[in-house]
Amino acid sequence: MSLEEKIRTLGQKRDTDGLEEYVSSVSVNELLNLVEARVTTANFTYTWNYILQGFTDDSNSHKKRFEVVMKLVKELEQTDFSGSHCNALIRRTCMELSKFKTEHLLKLCDFCTECLQSQRVSQMSWKELLPELLNIISEKEHVNFNDEEMSGSEYKHQAINSICTLQWFPNHVTALAEMFIDMSLTKEEHQQVVNKLGRYLEKLTPQEIPPFVYQLLKLCKQNNSRIVFMKLQQYFGLRYDSVCNQLNSNSDSTDIDAIENTSGQDTVEAEGTVLFHIHTSASLGQECIKDYLSFLKNMLRSPEFIIHPFQLGVLLTISTVSHYEEKVFEMIRSCISRTYHEEQKKNASAWFRDMVPNSCKIENVFNQVINASAEDRDLILQALVNFAFVLLGVGSALGRDPIAEKQWQLGNMILFKIIKRKRHTASVIVEQLSNRIVTENTVTQYIECLYMLSKNLTLLMLENKSLIISLMEGLLQMPGNNAKQLLDAIIPLTKVSPTIRDHFILLLRKALYSRSTETRQVAVIGFLKLLTNLKISDLAALSQTSSTGSYSSGHSLFTQISMSRASQSTPSTFSNEALCLEVLSILKRCFMQQAEVRVQLYAGFYSAVCLNPELGIPVLEMIWMHFRDFYVIDEETLPPLKFDKITVTRDVTVLLQEPLGKLIYTVGLIVTNVAKTDHENAIVERFTDILESLCSRMNKCELVHFELDDGTDLTDIMPEAQQKLLILKEAMSVYEALIGYKVYSWELESDNNGKQINGLFQGYSRLLHFFKNLGKPKKADKRKKDANKTTQQTANNTTIRKDGQKSSKSLKVPQTVLDFQVMTKIMNLLHEPMVSWTTIAQSNVLKTKREIHQHMMQATINIVTAVKNKKIIEVQTAKMTYGHICDIAVILYERIIKRLVEFIDFDCTTAVLAVECFLLILNIVNNNFKSNFQAFLSKVGGKDASENLVSHLTEFVKTYEKLLDMDEEEVSEDPEIKKMSLIVINTLSFLAHQIPTNNNALAIQTTEWLNNFAVNNNVNSRQSAQGFINLLLDSHIKFKVSLTLFEHISIRVGDVTGVIDDEEHTVEEFKVINELTVNNVFLSLCNVIKSVLEDTEWIIARLKAEYSMINYLGEESLERRKENLKNRERGVCCQLCFIVTILTNLSNCTVPTGSLSEATLKNLSLLYCTLSALAKYFILRSSKINPVFQAARFERLVKLAGKQLAPVVYKLITYIEESQKRSTDPSQKNKKKNIDTSTLKSRVLKETRLIPKVIYELEQFSKFVMQLSKKTKVDLSKFVGQGTVRDFRIMHLKEVLEKVDGAPTQPTQESDTSLVENEEDEEIQDCSPPPAKRRNVEIDE
Repeated sequence: MSLEEKIRTLGQKRDTDGLEEYVSSVSVNELLNLVEARVTTANFTYTWNYILQGFTDDSNSHKKRFEVVMKLVKELEQTDFSGSHCNALIRRTCMELSKFKTEHLLKLCDFCTECLQSQRVSQMSWKELLPELLNIISEKEHVNFNDEEMSGSEYKHQAINSICTLQWFPNHVTALAEMFIDMSLTKEEHQQVVNKLGRYLEKLTPQEIPPFVYQLLKLCKQNNSRIVFMKLQQYFGLRYDSVCNQLNSNSDSTDIDAIENTSGQDTVEAEGTVLFHIHTSASLGQECIKDYLSFLKNMLRSPEFIIHPFQLGVLLTISTVSHYEEKVFEMIRSCISRTYHEEQKKNASAWFRDMVPNSCKIENVFNQVINASAEDRDLILQALVNFAFVLLGVGSALGRDPIAEKQWQLGNMILFKIIKRKRHTASVIVEQLSNRIVTENTVTQYIECLYMLSKNLTLLMLENKSLIISLMEGLLQMPGNNAKQLLDAIIPLTKVSPTIRDHFILLLRKALYSRSTETRQVAVIGFLKLLTNLKISDLAALSQTSSTGSYSSGHSLFTQISMSRASQSTPSTFSNEALCLEVLSILKRCFMQQAEVRVQLYAGFYSAVCLNPELGIPVLEMIWMHFRDFYVIDEETLPPLKFDKITVTRDVTVLLQEPLGKLIYTVGLIVTNVAKTDHENAIVERFTDILESLCSRMNKCELVHFELDDGTDLTDIMPEAQQKLLILKEAMSVYEALIGYKVYSWELESDNNGKQINGLFQGYSRLLHFFKNLGKPKKADKRKKDANKTTQQTANNTTIRKDGQKSSKSLKVPQTVLDFQVMTKIMNLLHEPMVSWTTIAQSNVLKTKREIHQHMMQATINIVTAVKNKKIIEVQTAKMTYGHICDIAVILYERIIKRLVEFIDFDCTTAVLAVECFLLILNIVNNNFKSNFQAFLSKVGGKDASENLVSHLTEFVKTYEKLLDMDEEEVSEDPEIKKMSLIVINTLSFLAHQIPTNNNALAIQTTEWLNNFAVNNNVNSRQSAQGFINLLLDSHIKFKVSLTLFEHISIRVGDVTGVIDDEEHTVEEFKVINELTVNNVFLSLCNVIKSVLEDTEWIIARLKAEYSMINYLGEESLERRKENLKNRERGVCCQLCFIVTILTNLSNCTVPTGSLSEATLKNLSLLYCTLSALAKYFILRSSKINPVFQAARFERLVKLAGKQLAPVVYKLITYIEESQKRSTDPSQKNKKKNIDTSTLKSRVLKETRLIPKVIYELEQFSKFVMQLSKKTKVDLSKFVGQGTVRDFRIMHLKEVLEKVDGAPTQPTQESDTSLVENEEDEEIQDCSPPPAKRRNVEIDE
């Protein structure tokens, strides 16, 4: 019987004694030979088990056991066989390790370490042996290693250090990671191991990454996972650009035989698997994910780290676990918001651009994530959809919020890209959009997204028509503005889907019968948009039959629709022309609606006729049936219209029922348009004659014809007065409408149009003059009012207030009925030297009338302002609006602004209005048509479109610089000219804001010109001076890093206001700063300093975030990153040195208490808060060995803040205190009879709150400087000290308040000092610092 058989027989019989005796009797060599010969056989596992059972505890057996085990391990390392077989042998061996002597365990450890360094392919049995060996050794009290006594735990620590110092082979690192999982490690050892493993990540191929990351995530289950994620970001970040380029080229390629780049594809697949492992960890709620998110939370101040394709992929993957979703989305959204804020700050500040590194565009990063995830990462796509709706759900601040709008645009882009790549997601996205549109209040962003999808992915949207139809049903319950915007999103679908169109029409018809006026307006707008967007020629393509219908069909199309739906019978046999006519027949009902609904009807008719000329005649016929009720046929009757029919009386209230002016204006436009192609039609001729008759007869009307005279009082609340007031307003609108008709229909063959327009305008002016005089009280009325003033105030106070509100509302000049079609033509007529459609003689009749110029320019401003306040979603409407605005801007710039001095000689008021209107247009184009801004400048400025933006802007900047140099008093004596400089300054501010931030000649020239102007020119008004100083300071910050100019201005301000503590200095004189303007300049300077301080705080927070991750980003660029950090630290300190000097100068100014001193105190508080943040940062960064702050010049900053600024702050506080005392002195009250005691009291209390806050922040800064000094052993305390006022008190506050109130306060048991101290305690608590001390005492810290 062989040795193996004998051992197995004894083992199977469970004869332990016999087995031990036999194994003891067998020599070592025989056992070694047995292991060598049989180790690869399948049944050797049983033999090995019995051999190990046969060893006893005697010394001979210990040695034999060790040699046999060592032989087995060597064989496993040298022989290639089944992994499961090897694992079984090693696991059984590990069970015996606790029986080994310490010296044998140490030898096994040494052997495993040698194997670890071997590059040969093996079973790596050491990865299971070594953890068990070290764990057993660590429990030993004494270990003798290399003739040195140590504890087992010390040996283990030394062994791990030794392993980490070895050079590992890349093919071993996955096994090493697995090995360390089973090893109990201290925190320091764990971090050391993870750092070592992380450095090898870059040496692995993409296929090796997933198993390695799987082991790393298990290893870092509790901590140090951030290292793994940082290294992964580096690994995939280096490969992202090439991968994304490959993905884009693959998506665009149509070559079936194209061979993919395997390396790029492997990277994408590896990343996908890594993300799967991360998702698994998140699903299991492992601590490593929480640790990672906690780490990222500290990185929010440095958003470009998180807005990275890999990090976004990881975060989006984690977000699919519901527990993390909200937290992760808020983290990403905060980074996006912060990035957009940084873009704004970079554009506004040259120093901020130097401090913040350039980051890649957010849209491109998300595009990369979408492209990489489109194939098989459905979880990430799902998370992206959810996150897009988070972005769309961002609330907008009051007014326009560019940051929110950019987030909405990003959300729209994400949804659009995902739907294009994954069509099946459309239904989920459209459903969510529909739900939010119906249920939320602010829905513009969702409607814009729906419009974009409807416009660009129309056929895909039709696959979800049931959702669209369901959304349309919600139109009736929506607020009016939301519903109007939603119409624009639905209209594109009605062009291609008869089903949606039919539902749309039926829904609008239902809305037309709604109780809500707003809903009926929406219905009218919807019908008109349908007529406007669906041309009759296009509609024929949608018709499911070739039959042509008649205009006089007796059947209802909508009955047909209902029947075909119910019976599923053959489709409608009516033509699409009949569809339009049926819509017109429905709209006839609007002639019985309120005035607001009729206005919407008239406003949309002209656009419909322009796009569907065939509708012109039917529309005129429809209007005629209504218009004839108001027209007086008799040519001798004045006025020619039945104004008494346009109102309706309900109880004691009179309402406008027919907006006659808007009706006539619409008729004029349509008649003129239709007459170009069909002037002989009877209805066209009839309306032409009527309009001409109206022009002629309205010219002859006087006030008496409208039952008005100088004694008529239309401000009364009686119905008769209300009716006359409404008639007066509509008569004015009729005049304006007829002027619009005569201008729009003016052709070369027209006779006396100029004279007729002039006559109509004179009629309008008469009514306007009468209207304006209504608000002026008569002398007799004034005496009567004075005599009965007391009675009215007591007995009829409510009536007077209500009547006053009504009068102020009623006496508003009616809005113009004109629109861009007429305004563009009349602006050409008034300002161009010659137009093709009339003679010079005819046009000169109007060109010489200043009143007409003024009225038309004011009307233009009103129309342009309406565009500014309106959100235009529909592309076609936006294009038309942009075209009209461009035409008007060209006329304003070429014919007025470039020759402004000459035009002012003609009419100053029109010139001022023109400059104001041009600024308004610039803002509209920049906000609403940003992508066309350069083309707009090219068209208006007359330069070639191929030139760059700077070239276009230069033309406008130089023009406006000349206007600002203009001496207003020499140009004109008109008081309106005083408004010009402020408008010109505001326009220059706008243009300066548009100048690119890269170094260009225009930026340099503009800042130099502004400096010279400030030195050499006076500005005549406070508002203009403030506007100019804001422009000067903002431009300087935008294009220059240094704050030297601010320092000079602060000194000049002190020269004008006077200073508390006089010092000799020399500074350039700024004429723009004088006694008239100095207060406004002071406030502007304070506001800009506040902005600079906020930027500085932002940078300090950023530096802290970057420092916290500097060691995680790899050693290859560590020195470069440290040097970059050091340079920016120095930049922050230099900036703060300037600000300290500037605020020292401002704090030394003797400005009156109130807003100026309040602004100074707030800036001082913010400055010391910023200095404290910087001191805390350097406490974190510095050490005794490496006092980092010295290289950053922080010591100089502390000296300036402590020795230069602090004494001035204390003097300022004393000065404010004395000023408050003087302002409440009874002897001073006689000089200020109209003093508002409540305002004064409020001001005193406000400053009382601000002063302790400044003192608190100053002391906090001193405290942190002391801490830094103590930590680094560098003496900074000599610069800061405790100061002269530690527990600051407002002296005699009780007396101050008593004097303000005019009566003594109620006596209390507390002393005056206690009262002051209690007040201070409350105030300091309001500011969040700790309570103030009770006494002025010296405290050593």
